[in-house]
Formats: sequence, structure tokens, C-alpha cells
Amino acid sequence: MAFTFVFFAGMWLSKTVHPLYFAEHDDLVNFGLSYTAMALAGTTSVFIGRFADRWGPRAVLGAGTALYAAGMALRIVHDSALVAVVSGLVAGAGASSVFIGLRTWILHHTTEDQRVGLVSRREFMTQAGTALGMGTAGALAAFVGAGDPGYVTVLLLAAGCVLSGLLLVPPSRSRTGHGGQAQVGSGDAGFRTVFRRHRGLALGIVGLGLVMGFYVSILSPYLPLLLAERGVPVALVGVVLAVASVVRLVAAAVAGRFLRSRSPLAVFLVSESCCAAATLLLALSVSPWLAACALAVRGVFLLGATVSQELLQLNAFPGALAGVFFGLVQSAFLAGDSLGGAIGGWLYHELGSSHTVLVATGLTLANALLVPAFYGRLRGPAEDDPESRSARAGP
Repeated sequence: MAFTFVFFAGMWLSKTVHPLYFAEHDDLVNFGLSYTAMALAGTTSVFIGRFADRWGPRAVLGAGTALYAAGMALRIVHDSALVAVVSGLVAGAGASSVFIGLRTWILHHTTEDQRVGLVSRREFMTQAGTALGMGTAGALAAFVGAGDPGYVTVLLLAAGCVLSGLLLVPPSRSRTGHGGQAQVGSGDAGFRTVFRRHRGLALGIVGLGLVMGFYVSILSPYLPLLLAERGVPVALVGVVLAVASVVRLVAAAVAGRFLRSRSPLAVFLVSESCCAAATLLLALSVSPWLAACALAVRGVFLLGATVSQELLQLNAFPGALAGVFFGLVQSAFLAGDSLGGAIGGWLYHELGSSHTVLVATGLTLANALLVPAFYGRLRGPAEDDPESRSARAGP
């Protein structure tokens, strides 16, 4: 999973400096255009997943890495709306390809018993790379040089860091243990055929993705505001968020050992329910340090929910169509994220932060019940399906 570390380190190195660079030139409108274009490109993930099913995850990982690096390099141009949009579209397509490629690679190249450890290690590398990118961005820009030279150099270094991931793309292995030739036939089916065969699965993951994307986007972007409103000094808000990230990183380091002997359904139910409880505590907290502790605890259980939900998806999705379904999950999540982003500001303005966080709490609790109920119902039919049995058997 060295690829994951390098990719996310470069991603967050660039994402941290990108808005600062554009703000210095009073070009935040172009930054917004780039961000929106990237989100729009991400909603096409279901089509990108189709390529993963046809070409294999390694090809999609390589193409996605190159595209994302190209989109990042274009961020050095701050004064052109057209370049900003192109940068967002290219980077969005690249990032989506990488996310789908990583998930489909795990499905095609591991057994069910191996997935817990691998998904946990990948999450650890993701958090470690994110922490490194965010933590070194400002210092690196200052070290290279003040103003444009520093920002431009860091943006290009970040693109180069991501591009170096091409040397670390995990190798392909035999797929005969996952359905063999039958998979190829399924993978070549049209979208209409795919959704007709798996209508319940498709509708379910779209609904769950919309719910999750919605409640994440009305909460996560406003965490600094929530902490400040609950009395955390503005100068320490960043420190609290950094500590919460470190706590999640530590949790990722031990998650594999803890989750290996436990049911993903049970882990998700408990983790997401505890996320809801921590979110409720964040809404009702009258002490700044209680709010900070609630945020850190929420991060631990959020990690458990993230890993266990991906394990449920890996076990439920047909091997030959995993790319399509992971793309569908990603498209639905981003659509919900866009909807929540549009409504979130209005909710905070009309209801205030506490009541808005209560809405997020209710949606989190609903998700804690809906996800296990949905994947629990899929378990019976999946166990009777020959393709699913062969996929679980491993290579």
C-alpha cells in the first residue's frame, strides 16, 4: 500500500496550498470553479467503474494517477477560468479512477479473510499520507520561498509526488478464482442489463450513498466553526482537528487486528451508532474540551464504520461488475455531498449549528440501521450465487 501513501501525501500537499495560492491572487472564484468541476467529474464514477471492469484495476489506477497529476500541475495557472475548469475535470476523473481502482484491485486479488487487514492497512496509509501532506505544505512553501515561487514549487512537487506513484501501482494477478470467463461476459454487459439483473443492489447503494454524502457535507465542512462556537480558541481549532486526525491514524493502525474476528455488519452497526452518539455530544456540548473529545472519539468510530462498510461492499458486489457498483457508490455519495453542501449553509443560517448537528445525528443513526439491514438481506441471496461463492474462494 505504498502507492496509497504517496498518492494521498501528494493530494493533500496540493489541496492545502491550492486555495492559499489562489486567495493570494484574489482568484478564489476560479478556485471555486475548479472545485465544482472536480466534484462534477466525480459523479461520472459509474462510467469510470465500467472501464475498471473491462480493463482491470491496474490499468485504471495507472491512468487515474497520470490524470490526477496532470490536473494538479494545471493548478499553477490561477488567472484563467477555463484552465481552472479543465484542471478540476481532469483531476476529478483521475481521483475517481484511483479510488475505484484501489477497491476493485482488493476485490480481485484477495480472499475474504485477507481483506480486513488490507483495507485497514490502506486506510492507515491514507491517513498517514494525508497527515504528512497537510502538515508539511505550509512549511515547505515557506522553505522554498515566499509568494509565488514557494506555492508554484509545492504544487509541482505535489504533482510529481502523485506521478511517482506509477512506480508503485500494485501488480495484477490471475483472476481465474473470481469467475474466470464468466466474469468477462458479465463485464461486457450493457448498463441496462446490469441494472436489470441487480436492480435491488443498485437502488440500495444509491440510496445509502445519497444519505451518507448528505450528512457528511452538512457536518464535516463546518467542524472548525462548531469547535469555535463551543468555546475552543480559534488559535487551537487547527490543533484539535490535527489531534483528531492522529487519533484516527492510531485507530487505523490497530483496526485490522480488531476487525478480523468480528462481523462487518455488527462492527458497522456499533461504529456508526457510536458516531451518532459522539455527534449528538458535539451538538449538546457546553464545554470546549468535551467537544474536542467528542470529535476525537467520533473519528475513531468513523474509521470503524468506513472500513466495515467497504468490507460489506466487497463481499456483496459481483466480482465482474465491482467497478460499476463502486462507481455507483461514489457517484451517489458525491451527489449527496453536493446536495448537502447546497443545503448545509441554509440549515446553519436558519436553524443554528446545534439544531443542524442534530439533523446530522439523526441521519447518522438512520444510516447505522439502514446499512446493516440492507447488506444483511443481501447475504442470503449472495450465498446462493455461484459467482459470489467463487469470488469469496479467492485466487
